[in-house]
Amino acid sequence: MTPDVSVLMTVFNGFPYLPASVESILNQTLANFNFVIVDDGSTDETAEYLESITDARVTVVHQPNGGTAAAANAGLKLIDTEFVARMDADDIAMETRLEKQLKFMRENSEVGIAGTQVAPIGEANVGKSLNLPQSHELIFSSMMTGRHGLAHSSIMIRSSVLKELGGYWTLPLIDDWDMMLRMGEVSKLANLSEVLLNYRVHAGSLNGLSMLRMHRHISFAIERAKRRQSGRPEISFEHFEEELAQRPVWQRLSEKLHVTALTHYRVAVADIHGGRQLKGYARLAFSALCSPARTFHRIGRVFGH
Repeated sequence: MTPDVSVLMTVFNGFPYLPASVESILNQTLANFNFVIVDDGSTDETAEYLESITDARVTVVHQPNGGTAAAANAGLKLIDTEFVARMDADDIAMETRLEKQLKFMRENSEVGIAGTQVAPIGEANVGKSLNLPQSHELIFSSMMTGRHGLAHSSIMIRSSVLKELGGYWTLPLIDDWDMMLRMGEVSKLANLSEVLLNYRVHAGSLNGLSMLRMHRHISFAIERAKRRQSGRPEISFEHFEEELAQRPVWQRLSEKLHVTALTHYRVAVADIHGGRQLKGYARLAFSALCSPARTFHRIGRVFGH
């Protein structure tokens, strides 16, 4: 029987978490799917591990390192199923994830993307649900203000809509925010109410430069969306950065404080779920000093009220 769903994973140096992530997909209760994994020029054991997989549902593509957007678009070219589910190479999918998302998408034809609730997983334990919004209006408005409305690793996408939009952007930038906003402009966004994915938090991958880069790329995606919605011409990333550099000093300082708070918040979550609670809660306190409103919003959402 022809599968309705393909799972798309892109990976760069996925060890030590890649095998558990792959197995969480291969062990789904929905058994009839394709699994496309694009190795984006890994230099660790990733390529050897992927070549050792014998499951006939898995297709592995190796390519030179070109970034997540290029890898995702390469994978999309191999997918002709009605739906495509994304999966990060260090996350863990609950075994009923694909089955429940497919049922939801079939029952809600206006929905272009359906995500799920997600919870952080560290070296020591799993945290509480991120409590993402469930309605299109709340998801889209959250993302337009730079707040997480969808967890990209948890989403299932209506393939025809994504391909009509041209897939992910071709820029060497963090790509998921732009894609999800464009999907939200032509279809409904939704999140299931159940935690169906644990997203990996590990402090080693987090630093100020990567957080600044992520923040700038998200801001650029939002600026592009605002321009589309108001009928203004597109802007290049270079021009966007030039405009940012010309902002008043207080605005540039505010951005630095926000990025500092975000960095320490994410490392704090990794510390707390990695068994380093004292260090983690100290980082949370510092994050709150840098950006009180956003930090308390995140704390309330992740750790419960």
